[in-house]
Amino acid sequence: DIKPTKTDRLFIRIGWVLVLLHFVVLFIFYFDLPNTMPTHFNLKGEANGFSSKNDLWILPILSLIIYFGVGKLITNMKPWHYNYPKKVTEQNAPYLYALSRRMLVWLNLCTVLTFLAVSIHSMLIALDVQSINLSWLILCLLGFLTLYPFIVIFKMFNTPKT
Repeated sequence: DIKPTKTDRLFIRIGWVLVLLHFVVLFIFYFDLPNTMPTHFNLKGEANGFSSKNDLWILPILSLIIYFGVGKLITNMKPWHYNYPKKVTEQNAPYLYALSRRMLVWLNLCTVLTFLAVSIHSMLIALDVQSINLSWLILCLLGFLTLYPFIVIFKMFNTPKT
């Protein structure tokens, strides 16, 4: 049985802090926000979709649900039930299991961080704070969410067969 490492457990706790922070930040700024908020942005970070400020609560709630669900998967589902791109042997199993668990931890954390960044970005634009633009951070996080699984799969393919 492969247990989460200390690093994995640390990042899982950081993710929970980010989920809580998302709710706290939204609550702090909620009453100062206009009733109509930017909720969608183009690649330049310019608002091109608007909605009620009440809709901002969707992201932290979704973040909580996803983080909890994937967290349960990480801690309760045995890694030998996952699908791997190569044959799992007794020799490579510990490495592959740890790598797959680490990937889920990072993707879960990055998802929560992306949702938080999008919420903060929307609030900053609604409050007309132009000195801070989180578009670059959001694009980097989305790039990481897209590319990281391919990097892990590549690492798995290059695992020695012995």
